[in-house]
Amino acid sequence: MHRYKTLILVAMLVLVAAHASGTNLLVNGSFESGDFAGWTIGTTSNGTWGELLPIVATWPLGGMNAAKGEVGQVSSNGLYEGGILLQTFYSRAGAATLSFDWAAMGDGVQENADGGFFALVLDGTTLAQFDVGDIGPNDLFNGTLSANANLTAGQHIFEIDVLRPYTSLPGGTPFQYVTNADVEGTVPEPSSLVLLASGVLGLAGFLRRKLL
Repeated sequence: MHRYKTLILVAMLVLVAAHASGTNLLVNGSFESGDFAGWTIGTTSNGTWGELLPIVATWPLGGMNAAKGEVGQVSSNGLYEGGILLQTFYSRAGAATLSFDWAAMGDGVQENADGGFFALVLDGTTLAQFDVGDIGPNDLFNGTLSANANLTAGQHIFEIDVLRPYTSLPGGTPFQYVTNADVEGTVPEPSSLVLLASGVLGLAGFLRRKLL
């Protein structure tokens, strides 16, 4: 009987740990569906994703899909303008980690060589940002933006901003990519843990009866 008690305890700990561990609260975070399902596409007031963009393309480092743009201003105004991706998600109260991967790539002939400005925004508040700055025609830069946040229970908005301080010129503007968007919730749902514990205790009772 002691052997079964040990197995049950181990199983319970594994299941509880799995339940407590983070789960991505976003859908289609790497654009694995081949489209923008789950996402809302937007722009700043004088911004554009680029001609016929954004599209879902291959991540320039390989291995997954990404949203691809050639962002900037519609007409020159000296401000950071460009594209926005939004997704609404729901969370339990507690700690979470938010992140996405970015890349900037020269198009070979660009005339206004700013790689872009990437920002991770939660409910209208910028949590992390990175300005690529100058980029050569054959350069490729990439990185990850991430931040921790204490979420309240309910609805939240995950936002990716991709901006540049110059106009977007087809054939003269670097490309920007974003992918692997993720919101990892870390707080277990108490009601689910109660059900899980009840199930394990029921299993223990069943095994005890079998052994008597």
